[in-house]
Amino acid sequence: MAFLEKSNWVVVVVAVATLATYGTWTLAQALSKPVAEIDWVQPMIYSIVGFVVLNILGNVIAAATNPKEADKSDQRDREINAFGERLGNYLVIAGACVALVLTMVAADRFWIGNAIYFAGILGAMGSSVTKIVAYHGPFQKW
Repeated sequence: MAFLEKSNWVVVVVAVATLATYGTWTLAQALSKPVAEIDWVQPMIYSIVGFVVLNILGNVIAAATNPKEADKSDQRDREINAFGERLGNYLVIAGACVALVLTMVAADRFWIGNAIYFAGILGAMGSSVTKIVAYHGPFQKW
């Protein structure tokens, strides 16, 4: 497995873990409190910082398992990366549009903040899943 593929697996695993942790925390509160009273800012910050730190650690571990391969990439790797990043960017833009609409209708800060958060996480996951699928199937440059 190429290092870049391992790196994308790290992103997917860490994104699912941090999203599940944050989602569990906020959902547990949402079941017992009104949305305006949910303590979501600090858990979101922890989730974002955890996502970044765990991705860095995961990539360091992935690189340490095969250091000769960690800095290698070929044309196919670059094309797959560009394709996946493009899809991830579209998801982030869609989420930003949702947050903008929520702001225009004066939705609670909880919904606006979570729209942005989920856009970022889903963008990262979508990008990485796209790249993993491209590594395992016939990838055609468009």
